[in-house]
This record gives sequence, C-alpha cells and structure tokens, in this order.
Amino acid sequence: MDKTDEIRRINLEISVKLSKIELQLSQAKSMTGLFETLIAGIEKEFAVPFVWLTLIENADTAPIIEAAKSSDLLKNKLNVISRGLFERLIPAGVQPVLVNRELHPYYKLFPPAHKYFVKSLALIPFRIGDEIAGSWNNGDAIPDRYRPDMDTALLQKLAQKLSLQLTKLVADLKK
Repeated sequence: MDKTDEIRRINLEISVKLSKIELQLSQAKSMTGLFETLIAGIEKEFAVPFVWLTLIENADTAPIIEAAKSSDLLKNKLNVISRGLFERLIPAGVQPVLVNRELHPYYKLFPPAHKYFVKSLALIPFRIGDEIAGSWNNGDAIPDRYRPDMDTALLQKLAQKLSLQLTKLVADLKK
C-alpha cells in the first residue's frame, strides 16, 4: 500500500467515526446533551485525552454556559472568555487551528480548574447562526497528534453540524 492509499484509508476511518458523532449530535434535544455527546464522542471514538469547551461570554452563549455549568460532565470542561481574547487566539473565523509549538498563549483557553499536559492542540470554532460562539478543543500529550500542516476539512465539517444543531436548539429556546 502506497502513502496515498494509506492516507485515504485513514481519512475514511476518521470520516466514519465523525459520521457516528454527527448522527448523535443531530439527535440531541438539549444544549447539555449536544455538548456531552460531542465531548464523549470525541473522547471515545478518537481516544483524545483532553477535550473541553471554550465559550465567548455574551448574551447568545449565556444559555450554553448555564447548561454546561449544570452538567457534571461539562462543568469542569468549560472556560468562558471575552470575544477579543478568543479572536486573538483563533483569528481564522470558522477554520480549525492546529498547533504543536508555542502553546503557551493557548493556555488561556483551558478550563480554569484544570491544566492539561498537552503538546498539540486542535481548536475547532463553532457558531450560533452567523456568530462564532466558541470552540471545542482537543489536546494531546503527543506532539504530532495535531500539526498545522494537517487537513482540517473533516473537523470543520463536524463543527458545521454542531453549529447547525446548536443554532436550532437556541432558536427553540426563544420560542
């Protein structure tokens, strides 16, 4: 098997795992359930040791923050920061950011009660409607788990599905 075939095989495996998570996200009936499903799915399907949420503090994310704080699974996997700080750390809009060097600035995304021993990060922004609401973050102690030169299309696709379901749930709350 040549390198191209190996990459295709790996991408197919990743795609199948992400599709399982996407299906579960589309069935979430609450914001708590949505994010618990996301975090548990990423941890289980990909054996990511550190998964957490960073939310931008504003009126749109207030119900998500409240829901996360009420969840035993999410309350310790949550950090809330200002829009300005978020945009300085993740300036690419909805593009995932992969880093494995000079991680210190990204520590501001970590939950305040937890410090993770990470050597690489995947920071995946999600939206409510057209506005960035925050990111789900994957961290690993393996330096090459997430590298800036990796393709992020599959992560971005999952973030789009997450954003669509989140937007729907927020709209349902406003009814």
